[in-house]
Amino acid sequence: MSWIVRLRAQEGDILENASYGTPSAAMSAYRALLGRQELVGQHMAAVFKPPRGLVTQSNTSTWFSRFDRELGAGRIGPDDPRLDPYADETTAASVANTPLGPLPEPIDWEADPRPFAEVCKAWAKAVGSRDAAAHWLRVSRKTFDGWCDGRGASQEKMARRLMTLTDRLA
Repeated sequence: MSWIVRLRAQEGDILENASYGTPSAAMSAYRALLGRQELVGQHMAAVFKPPRGLVTQSNTSTWFSRFDRELGAGRIGPDDPRLDPYADETTAASVANTPLGPLPEPIDWEADPRPFAEVCKAWAKAVGSRDAAAHWLRVSRKTFDGWCDGRGASQEKMARRLMTLTDRLA
């Protein structure tokens, strides 16, 4: 089962093409593609295709974002929380053609009184997945899962600060 992320020219030529084994890896790659500033204004599109038959019976791209359009007028921002690898074509088209409203204020994870395991789980949900959370904190997924399971973290203070700073920069 392959999740596909492509950069496509307006004429239909595929300029970049990559396949991923998991939806979270594919969505991370798609967000990275959407964030490439050198493509803004170009007659190109970022394309996200789930495996055939998983979301729809057709082999149609679910997410399609044009770099030559304004955000919300055919283009999707890389930080848009509405991006979902399992979204159907109608939902994806709605997101591409609707501007993102104001984002909520970032959470101060350093001041959060909850145990570190609960904070890790909540932050992973906020950034999209445990894979994404481990990536942002530059730790292995196994380490992050351990933190979520309540294992001690000598770097808890540093991790909480990175969570807070990451949210503020996003």
